[in-house]
Amino acid sequence: MNITFKPDSLESYRQFLAVKQLPHYRIQGRTAWFPDEYAHLLHRRTRKRREIDYTPPPWLFDYQRDMMRIMLRKRKYALFWDCGLGKTPMILEFVRVARDELDDKRGVLILSPLNVIEQTIGEVDKFYHFQNDVLQIEQVHAAHLGEWLQSCRGKIGITNYEALRPELEQGQLGALVLDESSILKSHYGKWGQTILKLGRGLEWKLCCTGTPAPNDRIEYANHAVFLDSFSTVNGFLATFFVNRGQTQERWVLKPHALRPFYTALSHWCHFLSDPSVYGWHDNTESIPPIHVHIHEVDMTDEQTKLVRSVTGELFASRMGGITRRGSLGQVGKGFYRGEKVQSHKPQYIRSLIDRWIETESTLVWCLYNAEQDELARLLPCSGSIDGSTPYEKRMDIIRRFKSGEIRTLISKPKILGFGLNLQKATRQVFSGLADSYESYYQAIKRSNRYGSTRSLNVHIPVTDIEEPMVQNVLRKAKCVQQDTEEQERLFKELAYDRN
Repeated sequence: MNITFKPDSLESYRQFLAVKQLPHYRIQGRTAWFPDEYAHLLHRRTRKRREIDYTPPPWLFDYQRDMMRIMLRKRKYALFWDCGLGKTPMILEFVRVARDELDDKRGVLILSPLNVIEQTIGEVDKFYHFQNDVLQIEQVHAAHLGEWLQSCRGKIGITNYEALRPELEQGQLGALVLDESSILKSHYGKWGQTILKLGRGLEWKLCCTGTPAPNDRIEYANHAVFLDSFSTVNGFLATFFVNRGQTQERWVLKPHALRPFYTALSHWCHFLSDPSVYGWHDNTESIPPIHVHIHEVDMTDEQTKLVRSVTGELFASRMGGITRRGSLGQVGKGFYRGEKVQSHKPQYIRSLIDRWIETESTLVWCLYNAEQDELARLLPCSGSIDGSTPYEKRMDIIRRFKSGEIRTLISKPKILGFGLNLQKATRQVFSGLADSYESYYQAIKRSNRYGSTRSLNVHIPVTDIEEPMVQNVLRKAKCVQQDTEEQERLFKELAYDRN
C-alpha cells in the first residue's frame, strides 16, 4: 500500500509516525509504502484479495503444500530452496493456479536455463499425466517470443533466458516465473533489465533458486526489486548494508541489522535446506555422502618457465588479483594466450576415468574452450557440450548420458551447472575449478541430490599453481554448511511465523 503525506497536515504527521513503527516500510520523499497486511495498524481500509480455493495435489510433500498456500496468498514470492527439494513441482502448481486465476485473460511465462526446459516439460508429464488437459506448457523459441507475448492469453509458455531481447513488450503477459533466478545476481546483467521490464506491474511473480550462501546476501536485492518489495537495488542495499568501496566484501551488513534484514525478507521469500528445521516431516531420504579427492599433478618444464615469466618469481607464492590468477590457472590447465602448453593434466584425467569407465558415469567440468577441446580429443567416446553446441545436439547428448549410452560428459558449470538432474554420474572430475563456491556447489549438486542412491566421488587434479584457488573454494564449502544451518534457524526464529 502507498500513502502520500501532506506537509501541512497534523493527521499526515501522525500517519508518518505510525508508519515508522511498522515492521516493514519504505519512505521516499512524501510517499510511504508498506505491505497491505499492516493497513489496519494505520486505521486505513485496504482492498482485500479474494481468497483462492486451493486444493493441493496428493503428491506434494507437507512443506510444499504449506508453502504453496503462502505463495498463492502473496502472489509475488521467492523460494530459496536447496537443490533437489522440489522447486519444479512448486513452479508447475504456481503457474497452473495463476493461469486459472487470470481466467484466460492473460498468459504465463516461465524463464529457464536452456538445458532445463526439456526436463521441466518432462516433469509436467510425470505429475500431470492423468490430466494433460489441465496443464499444458508449450516451449517458445526465441524467434517467436515477441509474437507469443502479444497473443499468449490463456497459455503457459516456457523459454530460455537467452531468448530475451530489450525490445520485447509485455503484451498479454499476466504472470512471470524465473527458474534458477540467480540469473538476477548481477544488478545490471545481460537480461536483468528486460526481466524487470517484463515483470513490471504483474500481480503474479515467482523466483526459484538454490539457497544463497550467507556471505552472498546482496543476491536478495535483485529479487526484492523484481518482486516489488523494494523500488531499487540501491534502496535495498542502503537499508541493510554499508558500502566499503572496491574491496572483496564491498557490501557488509550493518551492525545490528541482522534481525531487521531477515524480518524484511520473510514477507516475500522463504529458504529451505532441511524441512525438519521448520517442523515438517523429512520426506526425502538422506543424501549419500560426497568424497573429495585431491590429486597432485606435476608441472612440466614449460609450465614452470611460464610461471616464472608471469610472476617474476621462482615459485608462485602469491596468486595476486583476478588477471594474474586467471593467467596462472590457464597455464596449469595446459595453455596460455591461445597457445597450447605442455601439461600432464589432460592425460592424468584420462587415466583417472579409465579406472571406472566400465562401471560408472562421469561429469568432467572445465573452464576454458581449449581445455575442453583437448579433453574431448583424449576421450573420444565422451559427449562434449560447449556454448556453440546446437540445442538439439545438447539434448541428444544429455539423453544419451542419462541412459548410459555415453559414460562421460564434458562441459562447463556455466552451461550445465544449473537445474539439471544428472544423478547418473557417480564421479565428477574438475579439470578446472574457478575461485567460486557457487560454481563448485552447483556443479556437484547436479549429481548429489535427493533421490541419489550412490555416494559421489569428486576428483580435483591440481598443479602447484592451482592449489591455492582450489583450497580457497574447499574452505568456503566447509564454512557454508554451518553458516546455512544458522541462517535457516535464524530465519525461522525471526520471521517465518510472519508469513
